[in-house]
Order: sequence, then structure tokens, then C-alpha cells
Amino acid sequence: MVSLATVESLAQSKTPESVIRMQTLLRQASDTANIQLPEKQYAVQINQWIIPLDETTLMDWKKQDGVYAVQFFLQKGTAITSQHDPSFRRAYGEVKLSSKQACQEFIRLFDGLRVERKRS
Repeated sequence: MVSLATVESLAQSKTPESVIRMQTLLRQASDTANIQLPEKQYAVQINQWIIPLDETTLMDWKKQDGVYAVQFFLQKGTAITSQHDPSFRRAYGEVKLSSKQACQEFIRLFDGLRVERKRS
């Protein structure tokens, strides 16, 4: 469940509407999920993981053992990194969500955010 304070604080910080919606989708599956847009990177930060918004970040969704997730597949030298460990690099990651529809919407919002951030 998303706390009203969390959504309000995101809205007050001039966070794009798509990020607020992504936060809502993440919170439906995990109360501790947090999403941010790092200022100096073309990326999305989900908890401590920094995921590039590059075109080489491919996404899909899956359902395994009744659990839905968005999968990130990074190519051509791009990688998921960690806010706390600069040496951490992975070419695969996933984020659990509550449903197939939530996964599809998250992917759509992520793709839209790519375009939005490229323009600015």
C-alpha cells in the first residue's frame, strides 16, 4: 500500500508523473520500494540499484511461481550498478510487481521516461 505522504512528497519535488505512478506500482508489491531519478545520470534508481534508461536496456515481464516481475536485460557494456558499491555491475535485474497489468504498465512508463529524460 502506498502511503499518502510518500506520493505527496514525490509530487511536491517536481517528480515526473510517470515516476510517481511507477512508485505506486512498486509499492503495491513492496512497502519498502523506492524510486528516484538521479540528477547526473540518464537512469532510474530503484532502491539502491541504478538502471540505465539507455535503449540497450531491454525489458520483459515474467510470472514464476505466482510472482510477477519486470526483467531488465542490459546490453553493449551497460549495466545495473549499485549506489553503495561502485564496483557492482550486473547485466540482469528484476523488480517484483503485483500483476501482469502492473508489469506492462511499468514497462510502458519506463519507456516513456526514456523519451522524457532525453528531451530534457
